[in-house]
Amino acid sequence: MNAFRPSRRDLLAGGLAVSSIGFPLMSFGADGVVALRVRRESPTAEISQLVFGSNEIGVMDGGAASATFDAQAGVTARRFGGDLTTTYNWVNNACNAGKNHNQANGDFLLDALKIPKEEWQRPGVVVEAMHEASLRLGARSLITLPLSPYVAADMDGAVPAEQTAPSRRFVPTRWTVGAGARDPIDRGVCDLPQFVARLIDKYGAANNSRGVFAYALDNEPGLWTQNHPRVFPSRMAIDDFIARSIAAARAIKTVDPSALVFGPASWGATELVNFQNAPDWPAHAHHGNFLALYLDAFRKASEQDGRRLLDVLDVHWYPFTNSGQLFRTDTEALDAVRLDAPRSLTEPGFVENSWVPRALSQSGEEAIGLPLLPSLQRLVARRNPGTKLAIGEFNYGLGKRLPSALALADALGRYATSGVFMATHWGSLADLLTQSYRLYRAPDIKGAGFAGRIVALEYGAPEAISVFAAESDGALRLVLINRAQREIAVDIPPDLRQSRPLLQTLGFDDSHPVFGECPDQARDAGGGLRLAVPPLSARRYLFA
Repeated sequence: MNAFRPSRRDLLAGGLAVSSIGFPLMSFGADGVVALRVRRESPTAEISQLVFGSNEIGVMDGGAASATFDAQAGVTARRFGGDLTTTYNWVNNACNAGKNHNQANGDFLLDALKIPKEEWQRPGVVVEAMHEASLRLGARSLITLPLSPYVAADMDGAVPAEQTAPSRRFVPTRWTVGAGARDPIDRGVCDLPQFVARLIDKYGAANNSRGVFAYALDNEPGLWTQNHPRVFPSRMAIDDFIARSIAAARAIKTVDPSALVFGPASWGATELVNFQNAPDWPAHAHHGNFLALYLDAFRKASEQDGRRLLDVLDVHWYPFTNSGQLFRTDTEALDAVRLDAPRSLTEPGFVENSWVPRALSQSGEEAIGLPLLPSLQRLVARRNPGTKLAIGEFNYGLGKRLPSALALADALGRYATSGVFMATHWGSLADLLTQSYRLYRAPDIKGAGFAGRIVALEYGAPEAISVFAAESDGALRLVLINRAQREIAVDIPPDLRQSRPLLQTLGFDDSHPVFGECPDQARDAGGGLRLAVPPLSARRYLFA
């Protein structure tokens, strides 16, 4: 349950520069047409289908369970994470809700996943229920495991300040490999390697089609003191956090060498830069930023062990604006800002109107900055080459109105075509958000979705339109998202089409709120093809 934290926006108020509130003069060609150009010099890569993922939140949003919407959306990966997993005790399925609910120990995850009460005492039943839902969907599971020194010992409600850990309300965690899957469970401790062993015993290892394929090293550690003061009354030192992270990774790799390890699941800009203004950051500031330190430490530990300990750098990324709240809202006055927000992921020169650019005001080749994804990839390449990139939480709106669905679709396209390994949306994929996923995942008449080799493109008017392209089995699939309130003409050049006819146009907009066939017009244009993309719409074109 990742309740939104208003204090995030307040951490560094009064951002820099200006984004468009309403649409500016658009950079179309002389004839008012957006022309695409293939960037032949760009290296090619395969799209990771794991970018079309979600977070398991059960019924926390009310209504149907999140897995129901995941099935409709066609998600490929599912994450068990969020604030509650920091204090989840697999032995008794209890967790501490922290600031989200009276600092209470309780049955919150059991209730969210609607586990029958007769099964509440079965160790690990919450994770098993989540993973079995993933298996039914054909999705891979990422399971968050706590680095916290303590987790909930009971489900007895509010924890007063005088019972802050260590106390009878909490049990210690253990990351020492020892107890096997079928050994007796010590209920006085939360033995995490034994839990991983039990999951392997039940489902197979990560390299098995039914196994849990990856584990995350906790959730948003920079906010632990704020979110879980009964477990973290004071900040954990950076050295201690990294040491615990490496010890946990070693344990996971010992129990299941084929499992991937994700970390550190940092919440956003200030944690990426200085571990949320950590009091001991000055002693580490020579590294430039916290992620550089984290990657460096894992690289050195991996070299020492002769095995990779960190497979995926995992960060969370939510959009912000000085104009109001974007997280899980659909405020009409913020439509233009919301539609702009994904540009911070990949577009050089775009500066959002929020506190984030100020928080990322670094310089140098290893600086974390905007656009976010290229800066993180440069950092990884220098500090721990071969590490993949994941966006473990993101959300661009509630999805009851079209702009938030278009913003989500835009973000998914940028993840897919920018080398991101995995991305998992926070919040149920209800209403129009399902259509954002179906834009990429629903099969066309050739039986496939948006997949294959990335085709890098250049085009004008990035403030109004986003374009993503992929080739697979001789077919070209082109996704266009028109963020403007006017129709946009887009020219497809002959070298992109390669004589392939346009076989199908799919999409959604206000007139067609369910993803499906669209009656759009196209005409020849100098050997290429001119598409008329309706205002505020998402389209997928199949050329084959």
